[in-house]
Order: sequence, then C-alpha cells, then structure tokens
Amino acid sequence: VGWAFTLPRGEPCRERWRQIPAGTDVVITHGPVLGHGDLCSSGDRAGDLDLLDELQKRVRPRYHVAGHVHEGYGATTDGAITFVNASTCTLRYKPDNKPLVFDVVPQTVAVG
Repeated sequence: VGWAFTLPRGEPCRERWRQIPAGTDVVITHGPVLGHGDLCSSGDRAGDLDLLDELQKRVRPRYHVAGHVHEGYGATTDGAITFVNASTCTLRYKPDNKPLVFDVVPQTVAVG
C-alpha cells in the first residue's frame, strides 16, 4: 500500500515479535494488539493477534505502548499488561489528544 511500518500479517510479523526479549517491561510498537486501542471508526479492529499472543504468553511486559489507530486513544488492561494507545492526533490528524504519561516503578527483586 505504500505505508510505513508494514509487514504482511502472519509469519513475517511473528518473526519480529519473537525477537522481543522475554521479561521486557515496556514494549513499544507502531500498531496496537488486537482488542486494546485498536477499534477503528468503521467498527473494525485493526490490532495484531500474533503480537497479543506473544506479549501475553511469552514476553509478559508490564506495558505495551502503540498509537497507530488514532481513534483508539487511551489505556486498557487485561489484568497483567497495561495497553496504552498514545496517539496524539485524532482520526482527522488534529493533535487534540493529551499526552499519556505514566511512571514505570522498578519492581523489587528478591535476592537469595
């Protein structure tokens, strides 16, 4: 289509997602996962199911930040991961969405 950040869904994307180290605290991608910040004005969901799978089953980050779907602005959670759609622009590319700011507090690690 000529857009940036495009790989065909399926194995080309899965190959990239498998490169995310397990235990990463914050994962930042251009596009959202399926079901979190991906609802388009058409009513369709544009998120990536393979990315969701990889994050929930293997990587297990505390946060996933994306922004491609402008109308999906906001934050949701699945109970373990906080999904942030930080798009600053509206669907019409007007920069009306306020920045989403959050602190990543270090987790304590038991030494033993």
